[in-house]
Amino acid sequence: MTRLGRITRHVPDARASADFYARAFSLTEKLALGDDYVAMETGETVLGFARQGFFERETGLQLPSLHGESAQEISFEVADVAAAHARAQAEGATEVLAPVDKPWGQTISYLRDMDGGLVQLCSPLGALAEPLFFEDLLPGQVYRAGPVTVTAQEIIEYAARFDPQPFHTDPVAAADHPLFLGLAASGWHTTGLTMRLVVRAIGHLAGGVVGAGGELQWPRPTRPGDELSVEIEVLEVIPSRSRPDRGSVMVRITTLNQSGEAVQVFSPRMVVPRRPS
Repeated sequence: MTRLGRITRHVPDARASADFYARAFSLTEKLALGDDYVAMETGETVLGFARQGFFERETGLQLPSLHGESAQEISFEVADVAAAHARAQAEGATEVLAPVDKPWGQTISYLRDMDGGLVQLCSPLGALAEPLFFEDLLPGQVYRAGPVTVTAQEIIEYAARFDPQPFHTDPVAAADHPLFLGLAASGWHTTGLTMRLVVRAIGHLAGGVVGAGGELQWPRPTRPGDELSVEIEVLEVIPSRSRPDRGSVMVRITTLNQSGEAVQVFSPRMVVPRRPS
C-alpha cells in the first residue's frame, strides 16, 4: 500500500510561508532545514515549504515557472469552518469563497495564502465525522452552520399548509399589518429551517439531536431574502444521576439573519449519551 507522505509547496520564502500557516491554520512545525525547508505537522501527511532554488540545488533539475496563481489546492478539515476562515483572513489570507453549506452535508470555504496558493477549509463529511459524546461537550463551545436563504414563495407555501394567516400568506395584507408591516415567515417555519442547520452543525452527536424542551423566542420576523445561520453555544453539561449512560446538555441556539440580528433564540436541554467505556 502506498501512503501519501508529504506535500511540498515551492515558495519564495519558506520560513515566512510556514509561519503564515502556523498563524492562519494553527499548524505546528515538525522539521526545519534552516530557511530552505520547513515541514508542518498536519496528521499523517506532512505539508512542506521549500525555498525556490532549494530543489534545483539539491537535484540539479529545473522546476517550471512558479509565477501566477497556483492551480493546486490544499484542503484542511476543521470542526468550525466559519471560525477557521475568519482566523485565516485576520492573518492575511485572501477570501475566494465565504463559508457555505453544501447539499451533501459539508460546510466549505476557499482562501488564497500569502503565496497565492488555493486553500480549502471543510467540515467533516456527514457520517465520516467523529461522533460527539457527552464528554466532548464543554461550556463555551460554539458550533455554527449556514447560511440558508428564505424566499417569499417558501414562506407562503409553508404558511398555507401549517400557519395560514394573512401576514404569512398574502404580501398585500401583510403590508397593512400593524406589527409585521410586510410578509413574514411563520415562526414555525423559522424553527424548521433552524433545525435543518442544527443537524448540519451537530448532527454527528452520538444518538442524534434529541431535545427535552426549552424556551423559544422570536425577537424579530424572518423576511423574504433573509440568509439564516445558526450559532449553537454550549451553556451547561450535567451528568445524569439516575442514568449513568447519558447526560443533560443545555445549549443556546441563536438563528441570525444576514445582518447578524437574531430572528430566533431557542434554549433547549438535550439528552446526550456518554462515551462507552
